[in-house]
Amino acid sequence: MTLVEMIVTMCIFSFVVLGLVYLQMFIMKYDQMTTSELGASEMSRMSFNDLVSDIRTSWTWAVGTGNQTNFTPVPNSSLQEGNALQLSTTQNTNNYVRYFFMTNVTPSLTNFMLCRMTNGMASYDVIAQNLTNNYYTNMFVAEDYQGNVLTTLRYKYVIHVTLEFCQYQYPLTKVGPGYYYDDYKMNFRVASHNQ
Repeated sequence: MTLVEMIVTMCIFSFVVLGLVYLQMFIMKYDQMTTSELGASEMSRMSFNDLVSDIRTSWTWAVGTGNQTNFTPVPNSSLQEGNALQLSTTQNTNNYVRYFFMTNVTPSLTNFMLCRMTNGMASYDVIAQNLTNNYYTNMFVAEDYQGNVLTTLRYKYVIHVTLEFCQYQYPLTKVGPGYYYDDYKMNFRVASHNQ
């Protein structure tokens, strides 16, 4: 082999190695994005399974404003939308499950949470965190089959739930400008199976 052939061979080999290194870096970045999506989907499914199950088995429900200690239902003839949802699985409304949006955790937007509690509990369970629903506080809305917001409590219709996140939880991946994803929002509608 001549010196020129050896230099050409080394250059080609260097380009192949450099290409493989860039390919490996691209695959690692893509794997992180896919893992964060899968982790978020799995955690969302597990977390919101209770919410969906509670709505489906509820006998009565009320949309309103509330927290761990208080709940005020939206009065009749008003738009049925609010930051809290109270569900009763029997006709006794003193036995309930309450979901509420907690905004007063810290001044940071990343600590807003969706919480769940039942009557008689001194504490609550965190269902979702890293929420940014502060600009859209009506995360629970009662709608008819056409998607119109209800103003009456006469019939049980569909509960429309909207949750907006600022980061994926597992693995922690930021959402927003300059990060992998611009938006992460869960939007679902659930109806009660009890008549």
